[in-house]
Amino acid sequence: ELARQLMRFYCFILLLVLSLLSCNNANPAAITSSYIKAKSEASNHVANAHVRRHLSTHERFVEEGNEDSFEERTINMKLPDAAKLQSLINFQPLKKLAANIQKSTSDNQKATKELFESLDVGVVGSGIFQSTPYQTWAKFVTKVYKKNPEAGQAAMFSILRDHYGDEPLAKLLAEARRGWGTATEAKQFESIQLDNWLAHEKTSDEVFSLLKLNVDEDDLLKNPLLSTWMSYEKKLGTENPNHALLLKLRERYDDADLAKMLVAAKNDRSTQVIATHVERAQLESWLNGKKTTEDVFKLLRLNTDTGVDLLKNPALKIWMKYVATSGQNAYQLLLLKLRTKYSDEQLAKILDVAARDSNVRIEVWKLEGAQHNDWLGGRASADSIFKLLKLNKEGEELFKSPILDTWVNYVARLGKKNMDETMYSVMKKYYSDEKLEEMFAKAKNSIFTRKLASDLEQEMWRSQGKTADDIFKFLNLDKKDAYKLFDDPKIVTWATYVNRLNSLKKIPDDFALISELEKRFDDLDLARMLVYAHPPRETKSAITIMQELQFKKWRAKGWTPTQVESSLEKQSPDNVLNWSVRQAYKMFSE
Repeated sequence: ELARQLMRFYCFILLLVLSLLSCNNANPAAITSSYIKAKSEASNHVANAHVRRHLSTHERFVEEGNEDSFEERTINMKLPDAAKLQSLINFQPLKKLAANIQKSTSDNQKATKELFESLDVGVVGSGIFQSTPYQTWAKFVTKVYKKNPEAGQAAMFSILRDHYGDEPLAKLLAEARRGWGTATEAKQFESIQLDNWLAHEKTSDEVFSLLKLNVDEDDLLKNPLLSTWMSYEKKLGTENPNHALLLKLRERYDDADLAKMLVAAKNDRSTQVIATHVERAQLESWLNGKKTTEDVFKLLRLNTDTGVDLLKNPALKIWMKYVATSGQNAYQLLLLKLRTKYSDEQLAKILDVAARDSNVRIEVWKLEGAQHNDWLGGRASADSIFKLLKLNKEGEELFKSPILDTWVNYVARLGKKNMDETMYSVMKKYYSDEKLEEMFAKAKNSIFTRKLASDLEQEMWRSQGKTADDIFKFLNLDKKDAYKLFDDPKIVTWATYVNRLNSLKKIPDDFALISELEKRFDDLDLARMLVYAHPPRETKSAITIMQELQFKKWRAKGWTPTQVESSLEKQSPDNVLNWSVRQAYKMFSE
């Protein structure tokens, strides 16, 4: 009796597995025979009797015209040997799936399918899970399978898969995962689909092809089914699905083209995350393969680019990340590579062009900084770099040189207190003051060189010992009508020079500019001149600052708006500008 019970148990397990297996690739009798070989001859006789009875039941089922339905609800795979079969039986998720699929062959399944067809649920494509027919159908299934909801889900999945097919259904599920109110249900169906493939022993490549990802050459990373495939990779126990995807991509692209594709994908919000993960996997594969930075430079074909084209190559950024990953300074190493082909002068010109090119993929200022660091390390003087960049050969076109800024920026890095003094001292080695004055005048006509030329001009005046009064006269400001003085842009040039002289004093005077003006004008008249002024737009803010500086000086003296009003009326009671000065100071004081 015990032996009989054991045989019944074995047959139950066998039938459970048979419900998972397709009859397309394996003959049921052969499957039974293969499994029973592990048992004793006496047991075989009993087991075969049970199996024959169940097989005859299946034969009747087929005779009634349900063969296709039966095959679709089973899982198409070859039966493994006894040891593997036992392992499959003991795999809990598949046991659970088998149980649910077995239960779905009941009358409930038949009713579920009939309602699916009568409601025309399958007529709906995109957005099916939000459609009224589907919602009605789902409520019915929930009610019918309320004691076993998982069996209900298995029944629904089986019908949906049979109707749409694996790949179209996967697309619908991917769409529903992103929808409001359908994500949870879609994930549940996807989990069943993945388990179903696993039970079929589908390989990663087979699922990749099944989802037609192998035909999506250009937009693979945008394909919504890619995440389905990667989820299956996880089901298969793949530790890092991103590495698996990297291998797939490498079947289509070499490292250089792949790097460019990933950089482009990272700029697209829809593919940014996956592209970042694959890029990281690519870096890790190089590290694990012990690739040197030189190896990767060549793999990415960066050695074939020249000049600005190298800096525009999308793959350059990935190489620089790899350099950083290996613990080196990417910009310093890139500088060394560029120096094998270009002189410092040529490199400076390349960087100047690159800095103005929006297609350049790196931060050019960092590469220029690496160049400066190298010069600083060699203690190069401002004059030596001026000659290294061949700026001493530019003549009157000095301020038109595209690499003058490279030199100016380096002088700033030297940390001198007065960098204008340093630059002027270098320039006067190659140009007379008369020639420099002409060059400064021309350079001030360009918005790009105006400030530099003005600063150097004022430094030249200072080195010549010119006073504030000298420059006031040099600019012909002494010949201007007092009430039009602040309309002339040259007053700002003079004011800047006054501030320069003051800044170099041991104890600068906060009100030096106003004090210089008060040497020429009464303070109340100066206030009237400032409120009357109609300066051009480019100097308007400077004139406003001068007025505020005068008011600050008054406040420092303790003058109140009432006292100022009294002084104005006392000095010139009929001057119409008194009211404007009083109001301006009153607003300043509030």
